[in-house]
Amino acid sequence: MNWPKALTAELASRRCIIFIGSGASAGSISADGTKSPATWNKFLQDLKAKMTTGDKTTVDNLINSEKYLDAAEVILHGVPAADFSAYIREELVRPRYKESSIHESVLDIDPKIVVTTNYDDIYDKYCRQGSAIDGYNICKYYEDHIVSDLRSPVRLILKIHGCVSDPSKIVLSRSQYFREKQDHGNFFKVLEALFLTHTILFLGYSLSDPDIQLILENSSISARSAHPHYIVTGDDLNPAIKESYKRSYNLEFIEFPSGDYKTLNEGINDLKDEVLSYRATYDH
Repeated sequence: MNWPKALTAELASRRCIIFIGSGASAGSISADGTKSPATWNKFLQDLKAKMTTGDKTTVDNLINSEKYLDAAEVILHGVPAADFSAYIREELVRPRYKESSIHESVLDIDPKIVVTTNYDDIYDKYCRQGSAIDGYNICKYYEDHIVSDLRSPVRLILKIHGCVSDPSKIVLSRSQYFREKQDHGNFFKVLEALFLTHTILFLGYSLSDPDIQLILENSSISARSAHPHYIVTGDDLNPAIKESYKRSYNLEFIEFPSGDYKTLNEGINDLKDEVLSYRATYDH
């Protein structure tokens, strides 16, 4: 994988925010070694099975078309809140997932700010263990300490779609996202300001993921700048689609062979080494 020197410099100087998605947790393994966190497709399929009302055929069609936000909208109308919370605990809490290779590399890169749309707390717990204890603040979108966290010397993890710690506040659908942006406007205004003033590196996202669709559609990431944002993706994206994202969101693509997650993990580890080497030189 080819890492732009400008990105390495931004990360080394902590002017780059790392944005981690579901792919960052996909390499995590449960404590008993039997499972990894569900993909978006499986996550929604499992929730569909808990629907007590609504049209499951419509959900199937939406999932098959990768219209995950619309599928989630239909599913949430048909799944009782208690069943949703129970599924979240069963899928994301009880397995006690261990950190992935991507989590390890991100922690070693040591950015000031990590933003995540993930509900799991795998990275959160990894950051707060051992020598990192008390070195990280975690701020969910419904909490009001983001500004004081940003002004403090500690590292910050922003959980912008909620957390397993409170399943009732998890954001899964488009309508939920817009409602929470209205109800917690100050948090999202600060987040958009960060998008305008920092370089963003997206790790663990597919462009079909509903998380990144929401972020790109509803943020100021498209503001004109000489400095691009970066997204790590497989190399099977249609060139026309890729060009559209470049123009619309000022995104540069860093590609790996699609489906080759060993190469992806090795590549991110190489990026970590480059950042630490650059930082050592820069600091001295």
